[in-house]
Amino acid sequence: MNDLKAFYDDFSRAVISPTAGAYPKEFSANKPHRFAIYRNNVHRGLCDALAAAYPTVEKLVGQEFFHALAQQFVVSETSRPGSLALYGAGFAKFVAEHEALASLGYLADVARLERARLESLNAQDADPLSAHHLAGGEEGLGAMRLQAHPACRLVMSDHPVLSIWNAQNVPGSSTNILQQAENVLITRPYMDVKLQFLTHGQAAFCAALFSNASDIETACTRAVALDGAFDVTRSFADLLVCGAFDARPFIEQGFGHG
Repeated sequence: MNDLKAFYDDFSRAVISPTAGAYPKEFSANKPHRFAIYRNNVHRGLCDALAAAYPTVEKLVGQEFFHALAQQFVVSETSRPGSLALYGAGFAKFVAEHEALASLGYLADVARLERARLESLNAQDADPLSAHHLAGGEEGLGAMRLQAHPACRLVMSDHPVLSIWNAQNVPGSSTNILQQAENVLITRPYMDVKLQFLTHGQAAFCAALFSNASDIETACTRAVALDGAFDVTRSFADLLVCGAFDARPFIEQGFGHG
């Protein structure tokens, strides 16, 4: 077993090695070209998967430069999922730390947005929470703690990431992009991924509910402290409509089903 593991580890290192002529020690030294064909196919497949996961980043930097980035990322990563559909989890961090991209401060957050969109698309399915599930519990609404839907993601950025994404992907979108912070809620109502702009107050409200497991009243207090114009009733209703919350805890407890 230990010999087999050593072989697999050596094989994996050779596949990902940045050295073009690398091959496993147990392979015949006079046939490295055969392994090179396999290795090149693996690298090409991973680079293609990365381009499919981050098409907007590719558009922004150009195909040739993106391919060079992808090759560097492939040999630098230390882990990957079993499915190529979710390949490239660390790409946004890689972009943020890349010296050649230091002047493009927004690019890493665009990558974060694309990653969130990809995760939303591939997330587990679940019934979204609706007003029906909350019926009869209105008096205790402020003390409720809600769970984010498995397909719900929140991206908060110091850059106009949604405007940039829209300019590259939505026909007829304005190219007049204001240099300001933007927050984006990603949801998947009716199996269709949606990107929705949030005010700073709405983003703070969502972050408190999703990340900090705050109750609704505490989340509202945090949002109002940041944005005095925050409207909790409208914002909460919008979140219900776009399927931001998971209904399963309420279904299991029988809430809203009489």
